[in-house]
Amino acid sequence: MKLGISSSCCFDWSFEDIYTTAKDLGYTGLEIRRLGDSVYAPRMKPFLDTAIDSTITRLKQIGIEIPILSSSAVLGKPDRIEEALAEVKDYCQLAERLNTPYVRVLAGSSPDDYDCDMESAIDTLIYMCGIAAVHGVSVLVETNSIFSDVTILKQTLELTGCSNLGVVWDINYPYRYFDESPSKTVGILGEYIKYVHTKDSLASGDSFEYRLMGHGDLPIDEVLRSLKNIGYTGYLTFEWVRSWNHELVEPGIVIAQYISYMLRALKNLQ
Repeated sequence: MKLGISSSCCFDWSFEDIYTTAKDLGYTGLEIRRLGDSVYAPRMKPFLDTAIDSTITRLKQIGIEIPILSSSAVLGKPDRIEEALAEVKDYCQLAERLNTPYVRVLAGSSPDDYDCDMESAIDTLIYMCGIAAVHGVSVLVETNSIFSDVTILKQTLELTGCSNLGVVWDINYPYRYFDESPSKTVGILGEYIKYVHTKDSLASGDSFEYRLMGHGDLPIDEVLRSLKNIGYTGYLTFEWVRSWNHELVEPGIVIAQYISYMLRALKNLQ
């Protein structure tokens, strides 16, 4: 399994500072979610026509890949279908140029947005997968909002009949919102899991608070064992959502602590 970070961890750093720090710490993957004030990757400065070739060259030189572009395209909103499809098209075009295999989409505009028209979600996914196929890209649906219930998510994926469709498993949400063990999640989703968002959190009343790895109560060891059991060799990407919660610890501390923790945890799996 490989280790990556999301650009949202340190969104207010320069792009160069993000990828050089990632390289120096030993990461090999950088997920693109937010840079500065921009959450739309095709319009971010490093990926504009005037800069993208040099960006590709530089990342290749230092051995950093972009395994996924995380869009904000939302499923199950009948009044936003055209917007979602246009966004996915832009993202897939960029992904093809970057040799990035995956584009992430969501079922809700926030983790607690459960207002999802399932028929619309299925139809939209089918269209998205058609767009993605033209560019050699797969669409991954994240396990948040209504799809934190991974049984519903799996049923939805199967109903599309699409082969270039999979899952971003955010380990926090099925566990927190549906009290679902990691082994059960992996047992349900299996090979649909193509990418993993990893973090730790601590139960706090009816909610939770994010914590440094190993300082929360998410069963990280069970996550890793379950993934190993299905032969998962993809990314375990650290997502520290400081761009939406500025009270979280500064990124320089957490991204160093994450890779140190995860390297030890992965070694213990051997």
